[in-house]
Amino acid sequence: MPISEGAQHYVLMLIPSLLGDIEKLGLRRIIRTSDFSEQKVTALYFEFVSIKRVLPSNPLAIEPAIWEHLLHCVRVMSSLVNLATTEDLERARDIAVRRYFPHAKESLKSEFEKMRSEGKVDFRLAGILRQGDVPENSEQVCMEAIRREREQRVESIKCLGIEHLTSHEAFVVESAKAYVLSQLDEAPEDFGVLDLVIRLLDLLRLVLVLESRSPGGASAVSSNFTVENIVLGIGNAMYRGELGLNVSSLGLARVKN
Repeated sequence: MPISEGAQHYVLMLIPSLLGDIEKLGLRRIIRTSDFSEQKVTALYFEFVSIKRVLPSNPLAIEPAIWEHLLHCVRVMSSLVNLATTEDLERARDIAVRRYFPHAKESLKSEFEKMRSEGKVDFRLAGILRQGDVPENSEQVCMEAIRREREQRVESIKCLGIEHLTSHEAFVVESAKAYVLSQLDEAPEDFGVLDLVIRLLDLLRLVLVLESRSPGGASAVSSNFTVENIVLGIGNAMYRGELGLNVSSLGLARVKN
């Protein structure tokens, strides 16, 4: 089955990224957590390495039959990495919610107080804030803050340049910008793909600005928030359903705990 051109560019970015994840995790961990034998995992790894070496940079130069095999390889590699990092992903998600919760709560409180001073009342927002700091409310507070920040981020995303991106990265980012602008009228209320893509595009804009201003700018944000990792995250959000990648690693195998 043919895949979109944006998904093709993402796959060509994803293959070396997944190989890097496997190498950082180590074949021993991959073997221990997978359903394959040691011999099978080793053989698959060297097949992936060989494929990476001969892949053309232009997706249009790859025949449809080869794309079918590449998709199979990406699904297998993603499965191996995801099985080895399931606990890491769950831990990272919990950490993200805990770290973002104070900012989200203060953001909502500030917005609520501003509206109240203007004589306006948002009963939905008031209800969320009344629930306090109970753990089950943390995610709702975070998601509400993200939703309300959406409008503030979209204008900055329109100014996101692609001059310093690779051809694959540029195509994925331009496709994501077009997706965001086309979906704004039907933006979801919950933390869906649209909100995730918007936040990643805005983060990419910030990192690119910092990189342009200072050689050490990107590291001032986080060593994990490289341009490559962010664009891979955007591609994952955009194309994982199309490619049959049901679980996202988003480069989290690189995160040191």
